[in-house]
This record gives sequence, structure tokens and C-alpha cells, in this order.
Amino acid sequence: MPPLQEFLALAGAIAPEHRYRTVYDTDFSVLVPGKEPIDADTLASFARIGFAGRTVVDLGCNFGFFTFQASRLGAASVLGVDRESRVLEGCELLKRHFNIAGVTFERHDLDDGQSPLLSRRFDIAMLVEFIGKTFVVENRVAPALAFLERLSQRELVVSVQKIYWIRKELRTTPQRLKALYPARYVSGGDFLLLEYVRDFFAPRWRMEALSPMGEGYEKPRKFLRFTPA
Repeated sequence: MPPLQEFLALAGAIAPEHRYRTVYDTDFSVLVPGKEPIDADTLASFARIGFAGRTVVDLGCNFGFFTFQASRLGAASVLGVDRESRVLEGCELLKRHFNIAGVTFERHDLDDGQSPLLSRRFDIAMLVEFIGKTFVVENRVAPALAFLERLSQRELVVSVQKIYWIRKELRTTPQRLKALYPARYVSGGDFLLLEYVRDFFAPRWRMEALSPMGEGYEKPRKFLRFTPA
């Protein structure tokens, strides 16, 4: 069976919560619809990262869209990381379908502070299209960022939604979030996630917005690059 057909069969058998990103073919036609499509602005923001000749790790890669895209943009090697073994099987099938060299996949858990991955270093460490509502409500943002920071001393790439509406999107209350986060990140009915991420890395890292940035609430997620201050 061709690898693409194997992938489609496997993806159809995986629970929806583990295939949340839309999966695209080489011509960007949709192979498997998901909750999070990739638009032209996202591609343009991602293309601003200087991948040429660099080693990259992509945490929470799901079916590897950004892993493969980093390779297409010239990365010397890219490691995609996910904790779901069936998802990684799908990544390997897509790798065969795309015929892309220099890409590997490994199973690691970002919640594991003793992960062997943490002994390795990369030119660029990415955590993109990963931190979302569940991470905010469960207070898992800081541990994920700390895991990311241990993997590179040169460049970190993160994408997050700037602001979440606390009641409508997070399904919680300002009071509950103030028990988890400093009060300055809870502004009325908004949770200021991008500011929280920026301040987590300051003053060690300098933030640069790779995505266009307006005032107030915006979707989709914004791409941010952090370099040593």
C-alpha cells in the first residue's frame, strides 16, 4: 500500500484530540481536516525564521507540518517530537510520502523533567501551534516553556494566541486565573498570554514578533522569535 494510503487509514483511526492540526499534501490540499488550519499569514510568518543550515527541534509536532516545513526551508536536520506513538507512525508515513531527508521523529513527553531529550542542544527549538486553552487553564505554560528553553542557547520560536477571553474561550473565571498567574496578566475578562510568555523569557531572551501585530484581541496565533539578550 502506498504510504499516503497507509497514513490516511491510520489517521482515520486516531482519536480526534490527537489529530487536531489540519494535514496538508505537498500542494497544500487538505489530506485530513483538523481544528487548526494553516493560512497564508502563518506560512509567511514561519518563513521569516532563518532555518538554512541549522539544526531544529519541533516540540509537540503532531503530524509534523512545521517539522517538514522547516526542512523545506533549508534546515540541516529537524527532529519532530510528540508523545503519541500512533501520531509518530503517521509522521513516518508522511515522511515517506513527501520523500524528505534530514527529518526524524522521536517520542518524548514535555511533562517529563527527566526526558533524555533535555541533554541535547539544537540551533533552533520550536514550540509552535501547541500552547492553547488547556495549557493555560491547567497552568502548564511555564513548564512547557522551561522545557523548550533547555534545548537551545541560540534561538527559540513560539506561537501563541495573544489574548484569551477568559469566560468565553477558557471557560473559567478571572478569580481562578489570578490564583494561578500574577494578576497583571488577568485584565478584566482577558488573559494576556503573549505578555506572560514574553515576561517568562525576560531578561534572558529578547522577543521579536514574526507575525503582524495589532492592538487588542487577535487570532490566529502569533509567531515569536527569542534570541539571547
